[in-house]
Amino acid sequence: MYEFKKRGSAMTSRFNKHSLRLLIAAPFCAFAMTGAAAEAAKCPSGFPDKPIRFVVGFAAGGGTDVIARSIANAMEKQQKWTIVVENKPGANGGGMAVWLKSQPADGYIVGVAGTDAISVNPAQGNVGYTWRDFDYLGSGMQTWLGLVALSDRPYSDLAGLVAYAKQKGRATVSVAGINQEVLIRQLAEEFKVNLIAVPGTGAAEAMTSALGGHVDATTQGTLHVAQIKSGKMKQLASIIDRRVPYAPDSGTLAEQGSKAQPLNSHTILITPRGLAEPVKTCLKEAVAQAVKSPDYEAQMAKFENEALNLGEDGNRDLNARLADFYASMLAKK
Repeated sequence: MYEFKKRGSAMTSRFNKHSLRLLIAAPFCAFAMTGAAAEAAKCPSGFPDKPIRFVVGFAAGGGTDVIARSIANAMEKQQKWTIVVENKPGANGGGMAVWLKSQPADGYIVGVAGTDAISVNPAQGNVGYTWRDFDYLGSGMQTWLGLVALSDRPYSDLAGLVAYAKQKGRATVSVAGINQEVLIRQLAEEFKVNLIAVPGTGAAEAMTSALGGHVDATTQGTLHVAQIKSGKMKQLASIIDRRVPYAPDSGTLAEQGSKAQPLNSHTILITPRGLAEPVKTCLKEAVAQAVKSPDYEAQMAKFENEALNLGEDGNRDLNARLADFYASMLAKK
């Protein structure tokens, strides 16, 4: 935002009031023109000439859906486009991905899912697609996953959980995805301890099991933040690649002596492979600008998270690495 300092009498005496108004208004006009130019993605002539569809791989009201709608709203404001958000839930985002692969690569259909749907699902078998079947426009957020337990548990970090498992003969961890199961298996093998992943239908079920005392810990992406703030739970480890603001004293896996692969899950925007480069550039720029918007950053603050866009190359490379890693790990299962 522009800031103006009071001008001395020597300057103001040179102009009449009309000139002063023009002088003061000019920077605002320049700022408005610059801002407008910055919010206009470089698109081919005539694109888009109809609404763009955002198709979310999860049900309405969930975290991925909220992110998709927030980005869509920001793009509508900035680009003056019409974006329709639809939901196609099923198979942890896999149902949408199978459908999206068969759609025309014209830029009018954008899938919104998580990296797990694109890179982890195919590692479990032939699901009808791989990460190579899509073009990557960008991403909106990294999920800040943590390993957490009830506050009254006699352990407060990874080493404590391992010691507890050795003393009791085992420790159970409720999980909400195959990638989280793989992580618990890595930790069990690494520390030669009986850690048992307890899979469920999703994060809510995993959290319910932990809050009810039915398991010794749980892996969570968002639901645990409120529980930590209320004092009901504590974080044993950050299971992403860095510490997180809501639990700054909780070290990462690496900081706590583990070589296990941290979880790296992002909410991504994809299209069928083969998108024309000018259209792809247009959409990538629009996504990038939306993720930087104040409205979207405010939504991320509500999630106790932050806006993060890895861009086309970053998202494609991440999904390629994760696909190779989980294919290797699940082949050993």
